[in-house]
Amino acid sequence: MEPGESTFACLTFFSFFLVYINLMFGVLSSLPDLSDKSCTFKVTLRNFRVILSWELKNHSIVPDHYTLQYTVISIPDHMKTVEHCSNITATFCDLTDVWEVLSETYAVTVDGFRGNTTLVTCFIDFFLATHISLEPPEFDIVDFTDHINVHVNFPPVMPKILDGKVLQFYLPLIIEEQSGGIVKKHNPTLDENVTGNFTYVIDNLLPNTNYCVSVYFKHRNLEEIHRSPVKCTLLPPAQDTGSSESAKIGGIITMFLIAAVFISTILILKRVGYICLRNDFPKVLRRSLMWGSIPHRRDHALSRRQMLNRCATQAPLSSCLLTHLPIMYHFLYPIAVFPYSCYSFSFRKISCFYV
Repeated sequence: MEPGESTFACLTFFSFFLVYINLMFGVLSSLPDLSDKSCTFKVTLRNFRVILSWELKNHSIVPDHYTLQYTVISIPDHMKTVEHCSNITATFCDLTDVWEVLSETYAVTVDGFRGNTTLVTCFIDFFLATHISLEPPEFDIVDFTDHINVHVNFPPVMPKILDGKVLQFYLPLIIEEQSGGIVKKHNPTLDENVTGNFTYVIDNLLPNTNYCVSVYFKHRNLEEIHRSPVKCTLLPPAQDTGSSESAKIGGIITMFLIAAVFISTILILKRVGYICLRNDFPKVLRRSLMWGSIPHRRDHALSRRQMLNRCATQAPLSSCLLTHLPIMYHFLYPIAVFPYSCYSFSFRKISCFYV
């Protein structure tokens, strides 16, 4: 093995050893302390952005600007200056687009200046996956009768450091449901390319009940959890669909019965001769009525009227004529010419219709 290759192999082994040590330290520590003798560091995932902030322990030292440099432990290289975090007055730096791997160990140096004079230099190295503080994402809830839709706001474009299965393995999303002292935790499965609004449905809920929802990221190696402020809602009461259906069916039946009674009444009145009377009588009937109006033939006409009344209300005219053939012999020819059937008769009017 060449000397250069041996040196590179030793450095690689040492780098992986440091990664392992940092990982074990992150697992065993419940709240890692990112500080050196001069500064206290804090790395936070805020709205899916990796923010590194620092604070000087000696408050009497007041730099007017800072410069941040970093390197990746697993890749032996010199310190790199972050361009957008050089000569800044703020005490934080957004490293989302600079650090591409969450499961890496980073070494960071922050220099504080006043003019061209360096007042303080802070240095720290840490395993990012175990030392990052997870702030809860923003979310909204929409309530329904028996379920709640939870909308979690993800960025339109997921940063490279959170690509792939990082959210599933390192940053599992927890949706916590609370009602009446009972807490239920939901662990939705996130797609590798989740972007925009992610919707999760909490179903099988009781109507007219108060529910509270909280959303947060649970780190597998940290006991500290930063829950979002709870959002509560009172579900609307359930609609009594059975009563409304019964009312509809009852209304339909009632309308049907009213229509049947009305039609039956019309048919009965028409049958007995109280409605739909006709005044255009055949000549035979008009002649009979005329004979009944002459005094000396009034008795003879009355007998014919009684016969016609029975004929009109009981049987068709043909059968009636056959029964009373001796009396109605002079009606046969007109009836044959005008085939009418007696429909009804009253004391004042006689109504007929064609067969």
